[in-house]
Amino acid sequence: MSIFKEIYKASQNKIETELASALSKNFDLTSPDDLESLIKLAYFQYVAGNTNTSYELVKLASEIKFANDFDIWTWVENGLILQSTIHKERNEEKLASECTNKITARLEEDSPINKKVFKRNLNGAMIPNAYKKIEEAYDEESEYGWRIILLMKLMRIREMGGGEDFTAERADKEIQENIERLKVLIGKFNQ
Repeated sequence: MSIFKEIYKASQNKIETELASALSKNFDLTSPDDLESLIKLAYFQYVAGNTNTSYELVKLASEIKFANDFDIWTWVENGLILQSTIHKERNEEKLASECTNKITARLEEDSPINKKVFKRNLNGAMIPNAYKKIEEAYDEESEYGWRIILLMKLMRIREMGGGEDFTAERADKEIQENIERLKVLIGKFNQ
């Protein structure tokens, strides 16, 4: 039985069930949509306290090499960030560094424009927009979706060392606050 079917069978949560169900039918590592669902399911598991399951999910995407397809790489990077977080929580600093090194190695080959965008994002350029989307959310499910995206952005800042204007420490504080709200939202979607 695949990990997705196991999650689906055990799930009592609407969001988790939808993600696991979709992935259990026809998972394809070359599909940006499937990778997005995979990584969102991994973050759900992480927030819900299922770190081992979260880790098993992100491992599925961690060996994908960059092939000039940012629709895929965006989700691979988010998976590597979560994998790095889990390694740090397990006091596996070397393995955490290997994850972030994959991101920086790809960045070394990138264009100057993309390097500037990456640096801007480490300085929190996208964070105000994420909070705005959360405020504009039309229901709690939409809020959950935007908070997961915010969590990914904040974890990226923290795991990559932060920026001059948006430090890793600030990101960590906002991560904890965001996770607390995500836990409340997850509880509301239990079936």
